[in-house]
Amino acid sequence: MLDLTSSLFLGLHHPAGGPGGWASLTTGRAAALDEPAAARRVAARVAARLGAPAGVVHRSVLHALVDVVDLLAPSVVLVDAAAYPLVRLAAGATAPVVRTFGHHDVDDVVRLLAGERAGRGWGARSGRPVVVTDGWCAACNRPAPLAALERVVRAAGGTLVVDDTQAFGVLGPGGSGTWRWAGGRPVGAVQVVSLAKGLGAPLTVTTGPRDVVARLAVHGTRWHASPPTAADLRAADRATDPAGGPALARRRRRLWWLVRALRAGLRRWGLAVVGRPFPVVHACVPDPARAARVLRGRGVRTLVLAPACLPQPVLTFVVTAEHAPADVEHVLAALRGAVPRTGHAPTAVAR
Repeated sequence: MLDLTSSLFLGLHHPAGGPGGWASLTTGRAAALDEPAAARRVAARVAARLGAPAGVVHRSVLHALVDVVDLLAPSVVLVDAAAYPLVRLAAGATAPVVRTFGHHDVDDVVRLLAGERAGRGWGARSGRPVVVTDGWCAACNRPAPLAALERVVRAAGGTLVVDDTQAFGVLGPGGSGTWRWAGGRPVGAVQVVSLAKGLGAPLTVTTGPRDVVARLAVHGTRWHASPPTAADLRAADRATDPAGGPALARRRRRLWWLVRALRAGLRRWGLAVVGRPFPVVHACVPDPARAARVLRGRGVRTLVLAPACLPQPVLTFVVTAEHAPADVEHVLAALRGAVPRTGHAPTAVAR
């Protein structure tokens, strides 16, 4: 069965037989008390890649976002309406008020911030707003307007928080993520990235201004939840080691060749493909559920998704660097008979 459902984009698996080892998976001590050197190395490497002054390791994106929102203590959190569900869950865990703004809609953020300011007044630090968004939306395959959002939020005295998990390791120079892919870098934003997708290491790094990161290092879940295991840290240390940069670059080149080949083949078949090139490839077909069933019968496992920012369900292929050109040809051949050769494009979706 050809599987196009895994988001290990670069195909890094970190098997147990790899170099290095550990005496135990965990020390039993909180990360805030005793952090291994590998955690500090990983955090510093990821921060440098994201263009941030400092970073700290968290167990997961959920742990990180809960800590960030709790530390910033805003009176209101504005969350992108199509943000990954985990983002909304974390924002609601500690914030007294959570509101949504239109997907990638800077003007809506301006309107909501103006309304909050008029209604509350922001004299104290705890009254400053926080705006949370994904860096890259893997549903409509578009980047968030990060620079514009940060300007607006900073002008209101608040903080932009970006979950860039989808893009880190894949987009931008050296896999540096959405912001640098777009040609910029954050000023005072906080960025949270899981290494699980791009680099295959199930831990998270939170980056931002040095004072914020220093406070996060001894805050919240870093006292009250298990730190990343030794296995997670070893995998992250290997995946971020500069010595492995050329090999990762080759994997990225292979991945992007496969993504472009699949998108081109889908278009030749007359199908609309959603958004910009990304390993999560959405095809617009009349009946995606039926198409997925037929494809599975022909040895191709796909997804059917109904993202909040698209007007209808789509047939989704998740491409990784482990796939081969022959796999792309297999998918395109399997489509014949599974999907009518007619375009079926959603409206108001960038392509």
